[in-house]
Amino acid sequence: MTARSGSQGARGTDDADEVGIRRLSAVDPVWSDVPTVVRQTVRRATSAVEVVDAMTDETSGWSTELVRSLLHPASGGAAVLVPPPTGRALVLGSGRHTLAPALELLGADVTRADWVYDRLRFQQLMHPTSGGLAHLDLRAPLPWDGATFDLVWLDVDAVRSELGPSGATRVLTEVGRVLDRQAVVVVDTRHAGRRAIDAARRGSPGRVRGSSTRRLLAHARVAQASVHVAVPDRDSWDQLVPAERLAGALAAGDQRSGLKRVLSTTLRTLGGAGLLAPDRVVVAHRTDGGAPRLSVAELAAGSPRAPVDALSDARVAVAGSRFVKIPLSVDQHEALAQEVANTTAARSTTFAPFTLEGVRLDDVGPVRVARYPVVRATEVDLDRAEHLLVDILDAQDSTTLAPLHSTALWTRLRSPRALRDCDEIGASALRERVLQDLGDVVVPVGATHGDLHPDNLLVPRSGQPLLVDWNRFEPYNPLFLDPAYAAVQLARASGGTLGEALLAIASGELDGPLVGRAADLRGELDAFQMVSVVLLDRVVSYSLPRRRYKPWTLPPLRDAVAAISTWRGDRSGHVPS
Repeated sequence: MTARSGSQGARGTDDADEVGIRRLSAVDPVWSDVPTVVRQTVRRATSAVEVVDAMTDETSGWSTELVRSLLHPASGGAAVLVPPPTGRALVLGSGRHTLAPALELLGADVTRADWVYDRLRFQQLMHPTSGGLAHLDLRAPLPWDGATFDLVWLDVDAVRSELGPSGATRVLTEVGRVLDRQAVVVVDTRHAGRRAIDAARRGSPGRVRGSSTRRLLAHARVAQASVHVAVPDRDSWDQLVPAERLAGALAAGDQRSGLKRVLSTTLRTLGGAGLLAPDRVVVAHRTDGGAPRLSVAELAAGSPRAPVDALSDARVAVAGSRFVKIPLSVDQHEALAQEVANTTAARSTTFAPFTLEGVRLDDVGPVRVARYPVVRATEVDLDRAEHLLVDILDAQDSTTLAPLHSTALWTRLRSPRALRDCDEIGASALRERVLQDLGDVVVPVGATHGDLHPDNLLVPRSGQPLLVDWNRFEPYNPLFLDPAYAAVQLARASGGTLGEALLAIASGELDGPLVGRAADLRGELDAFQMVSVVLLDRVVSYSLPRRRYKPWTLPPLRDAVAAISTWRGDRSGHVPS
């Protein structure tokens, strides 16, 4: 891709900085809504380690909400809404921080460009790609030759905000110039919340600001092909629904049981709509480029033009004739394969009646996707979910006894990785006490789900309840881990912290069938020893380094370790022994 000499901006140079960004502009707008301390950190840092150090420093001024929004991998989930990007792609000023690496994983040669230098620098430090990087002046022509890109992705509302309507028209004209003949353009737009919600309920979500967007796209010589609306709001990455089906999605609500369903129901009960200010992702194709090609999501769904809802968690999923999870990063690519293997392994245990059948891996372009059967779930409240989880656990074989040191948990706890994880969370002393004193304690052992809570419970309209997300399944572990952790999650759903829930179990202040089941399975451990092991299991259980990929989970864990340590010091009779 050739930089045009007349488009290098006031700086007049295309020298790259230390992270590889070509500085083509002296114009340097502020990264809006991001605190000054964060921008200063990004300016100084030359590696991801330095940024993470600041993120995880409790005095640095990085809020949990900000860290999560900047790092969560699902912010790039909309990458599955375009055809497999096998050519050259330009991500221009998008706040979807993980979008570029997701497009790269799906096959694109990605160039990142932005008029906000700090945002571009952060993205390359924390979510790197191997393609070009350019800091641009939006008021100048784009610095690429005509017909350079097969895909351009931009936040059109951010462009409007920066340049006004006439400036946005000029930028879209430039986008049209750099597009190849069969190219795709994707724009992100935002709405005033009430207008969008009311339009969705009338069945006309595409009309909200649709005409202005279509006129703008026309300057890039592209025509709107599909519109997807974020549900329930732009920060949750919970669902991207085709606009023509948004009214039905609102009427049907969330098909899952568990905590997220309860939250959505509560919002509606309080007079809310269940969604706030949805964003739109508008996909457009060149008007002279022939028939639009199928998107990654449509290909993954298994049939042309199949009804597709693009969902997201840590990995994007699409629902068509089957439920399909699509990886967004190399790490997720490996994790999905492990999840499918674990689901298959769980079916060879006494969990079999509660595990989905027919789960498999399949190739879609350059990635392997995980395919699951679609389950239409019914709504259950938390009390009902707790009893169903106990029923599932009661069906497991708990007759085998073994010392803790023989379990998978113990192997993880003794690893160098666990030593680092515990050190950064303040749990080194707790880990040492458990390793020193509890290895020979005998407990019931067997297969564990590893992440048991109501959101991983599906209750079909007919048949037995099912458990999903087996990525932490282990065939030989202390059996108390599942009911104890599920009890903790239920307690947290009522507003308590992780530490408070653990201490409530340790002190006998929390009861219920899951706590009772955990007590039955703790063997020779007392309640405090059991919750100490449960906490350490959470500290070392993630497949990815929490500090690097999920630092927003550190504060509640750190607080829980401090609470456990303080409580232990106050009650010497409850120390591990």
